[in-house]
Amino acid sequence: MGNTRPGAESDRTRWGSGLRQLTTAEWQVIRGRDPDLDAVEITEFSGPLLAGGLVIAIVGVLPLVGTRLSENADSLFGPLIGSFALAAVCTTTVAWLLSALISGLVVLVVYDVSPKVASAATEGALRGSFGRIEGAASSVTLVALISGLISLAIGLPNMASSDDESSVIEELLSAQVACLLLVLMLGFAAESIRTSAEILGSQVKVIGWLGSLVIVLISFYLASSAGPFAPVKLTRNILEAWLPADIDGVPRAQVISDVMPNNSYLWSMLIIAPFVTVTWFVTAWRLGAIRNLRAAVRAAAGQGEGQGEDGLEVEGTDQHE
Repeated sequence: MGNTRPGAESDRTRWGSGLRQLTTAEWQVIRGRDPDLDAVEITEFSGPLLAGGLVIAIVGVLPLVGTRLSENADSLFGPLIGSFALAAVCTTTVAWLLSALISGLVVLVVYDVSPKVASAATEGALRGSFGRIEGAASSVTLVALISGLISLAIGLPNMASSDDESSVIEELLSAQVACLLLVLMLGFAAESIRTSAEILGSQVKVIGWLGSLVIVLISFYLASSAGPFAPVKLTRNILEAWLPADIDGVPRAQVISDVMPNNSYLWSMLIIAPFVTVTWFVTAWRLGAIRNLRAAVRAAAGQGEGQGEDGLEVEGTDQHE
């Protein structure tokens, strides 16, 4: 039983010898290199890593605040933020759909294309847009989960004991959902611009981005003022269903009236234009549309180089990711 085959022992010997040779060769390579500590190279290496860590830290702020401050936070703070986030996501989603619909109608009516072509352009843009939002939401969900676990480990020891065993987990999950809702709101706002530009871009490449700004502004104002998806009205409805009848001895209707006064609708209307404009500029700059628009203006004015047959040679923005 204790006997070992000569062949097996020779195999182990060969493996051991080969491993020693590989290790020796690798060590000679390391010794042959001249270590050079370059601050620029260290910065280039650590920069992307620090940027990714900063994103994770930002996403983890809300779960950390939720676990650390839950004992001292106002009882209205959580429902108010949650209601506003839900209403904002609903409004931006409706605006996204309206922008695609209006852009398709503009292509159909103004550019006089066939209904089949206009429908195909609208459907294709919506499919691509939804896929991008889905990918971003999945990534943020995973990041929020990881950062939330770290936040739980940091925040839990600082919390007082609670009779409700699930309160910490519920608050943590609520904070993570708030992160996801915020990303969805920004994602649908940016995609409403990109979707409109892609639909209009099927007929006119560069000017379509300027048209998308006008269309998205109209879509947001329609979504914010018409129907049940107006953010102020929807926030009030959610608060009425969320809050108890009395909050610290104050009737629910009075509390909602205090936090959502009558002029809230006016403020929401005033915020829409700057929000959409900034989102449009960031989206157009990230996708190269600003650069293409500038080149097209120079070419149209006779200052550009390499003009095409019709005086313009501009790369389509639908190729940028």
